[in-house]
Amino acid sequence: MAKPKKPAPTAKGEEANDVVHKYLKKQNRPYSAVDVFNNLGGQVGKSNVLKALTALAEEKQIHAKPNGKQWVYVAKQDDLQAPSKEDLDAMDSKIAKLKDDVAALKEETREAQAVLNGLTNSLTNEQIEQRLRELEEENSKLEERLSSLRSGSTRQQLSAEDRKRIDKNLEAMQKEWRKRKRMFNDMWAAVTENIQGSLAEFRETVGVETDEAAGVDINADPLKGLV
Repeated sequence: MAKPKKPAPTAKGEEANDVVHKYLKKQNRPYSAVDVFNNLGGQVGKSNVLKALTALAEEKQIHAKPNGKQWVYVAKQDDLQAPSKEDLDAMDSKIAKLKDDVAALKEETREAQAVLNGLTNSLTNEQIEQRLRELEEENSKLEERLSSLRSGSTRQQLSAEDRKRIDKNLEAMQKEWRKRKRMFNDMWAAVTENIQGSLAEFRETVGVETDEAAGVDINADPLKGLV
């Protein structure tokens, strides 16, 4: 049968005072006697922690202050070593870096919020499908009209009113086109931000075709050259 382990020896007297004092100076924050005992992990017994704190306070090596039903103890500030110029410079550099990190995170948050707003404010899938059907139908009619105009069979029938109506429809569709392109570009930037390798290859893999790749110009006038 294994022998029971003997409890580890704990500091007493001046040794306990020294352990407690060094701990308070290192932490540089207020603690109760129970906190100090628990945080020392058994290095000093509970009664000896209280004796040490009382002795250190009486010797004015630490500050003691009542806080409700218990006392709290903290190391005297003038006992602490003043930081060197190198330490201060290092802290200034760290603070500057943290400020830059905060600014970068704020910018990332702003961009992510913009993408989220675009997604939440966009049409539902059902509304998009309905709008696409409407646009396809309208586009089909316009293609027929343009085909007739290009063939010359109705070249003289393009009145100022017809031109105005076609221009208005074209402007509305181009506006919708730009809106959807902007939404896609925002989402595409968010999705591909951390992707390694060629974006062109990734675009081809997921089946994305841009206006440029398709040879389409959003600003092109389909009526150019027609009367």
